[in-house]
Amino acid sequence: MAKSENNNTNATNQVFQNIDNSFLCVYINDFVKKFRNYNKDEFIIAISGLKKFTPKEDNNLTWLFRQLKDNNFNIELKGNEENFNEIDITCKNITKNISFNFKYPIHNLPTIVELSSKTDIHLIGIFITRIVAQIICKLKTLYKAVVLDLDDTLWKGTLTEDGIDKIIENMNSEKAMPFIEFMKFVKVLAAELGIFIAISSRNDSKMVETLIDKLDVNIFPLKNQIDCIIANNNDKSENIRIISEQLSILPSSIVFIDDNQIVRDEVKQKWKEVFVPEWGNHNELVTKLIAGCIFERGELSINSQNRRKQYKIIQTERIQNSLPNLNVKVLNDNKHFESIKMYSKTNQFKFSLKDENFNDDASSLYFEIIRENGENLGICSALTFSKTNDIVHINNWAISCRYFELGLEEFILLYIKKTLNITKIFIDYQQTEYNQKVSEMIAKYSDLFKENDKKNTIEIKFTKTIIDTFNENTNLGII
Repeated sequence: MAKSENNNTNATNQVFQNIDNSFLCVYINDFVKKFRNYNKDEFIIAISGLKKFTPKEDNNLTWLFRQLKDNNFNIELKGNEENFNEIDITCKNITKNISFNFKYPIHNLPTIVELSSKTDIHLIGIFITRIVAQIICKLKTLYKAVVLDLDDTLWKGTLTEDGIDKIIENMNSEKAMPFIEFMKFVKVLAAELGIFIAISSRNDSKMVETLIDKLDVNIFPLKNQIDCIIANNNDKSENIRIISEQLSILPSSIVFIDDNQIVRDEVKQKWKEVFVPEWGNHNELVTKLIAGCIFERGELSINSQNRRKQYKIIQTERIQNSLPNLNVKVLNDNKHFESIKMYSKTNQFKFSLKDENFNDDASSLYFEIIRENGENLGICSALTFSKTNDIVHINNWAISCRYFELGLEEFILLYIKKTLNITKIFIDYQQTEYNQKVSEMIAKYSDLFKENDKKNTIEIKFTKTIIDTFNENTNLGII
């Protein structure tokens, strides 16, 4: 290699080593790399319209393109447009040899300019991060809950030291504004995107409940919006475990926010998969969450907006009856559309890693939960299978995390057996660190699930005892 080439390479490597943009680091480390824990496919993303606007020398952009490439997102900038109001994107999945096109509209430029000024990320870099985020969101929802501290995170002051009256006084003063504005941001995340809100606080639970009850919604916007409150003297890492179980989500789906560095470090050490942002003030925190695309979504969804409502309904049903009297509607999914969406976004209960490209003879079903009053609580499960004579081969089966342990697993197996009139089922099964709920079901019914001679396949043989047990463990009916 020529000396000049060596110098160029060394200079480039120096740029990569010296990058000090915490906002871009969050985007790469806690969003892009998080996605790579679930999906290893390689993509080429051709973007039309940005080429002429991209600066030739920008260390942050250079680092961003390199990091995306290292994570199998190869960016190609095309076209010499001098003005445009939407960006044409062609995304090719090299691994699966499939492509799709979409447009990214240029709206609200002043807001993007403001984000660029706050983060020192060039305008083009903002567009690139959002475009890649849109592609990721089509395949996987990464973060589903935010777990929040209280003292000096949601309100000014320390409850056990200052007392209830002082906290109320603080929240009625000017110094409360950053806390109130941050809570408004979180409230919108919950209302519009279905993000769960949980509290983990080192406080007396009764004091916390009393204070929140006394705080007006104008100074505590999260009042009546919190899905789970845990106030005790436990380590926050232990509370995160409890919260994840209560919400039926993985810890990797959680963003944990606390003003205390020691607490943040404790959670990072115990839960490396939890995203714990570093922040000095609420404005910096919100900017990191936005620039990092942490809660990016590909669409506004009524189902997502209703997620927390559905969760609360199911929890109420469980309290009234551990096996709720709900109904299930079964629908044909002729093009596997709903099934593929569920397989790509579900981890805890999913049998196979094969999310799409099924054989021509494969059929898919999806299932919706219906309350007795007729309210539809959304799609709860999907299943793809092939049938030969009296044998069914299931390619994949997934259940949404909102509907675990309602008797749905038993109901679906009984439905398949009865409807298809079969005696034996083969299921493709690949155990991973994520599909823990499948492992729990297999252990629960160890007499039913047997390893087959075929690799990564388990076999189900129905007996009268198993059928009777399933019927005892579900109250779900069919519409």
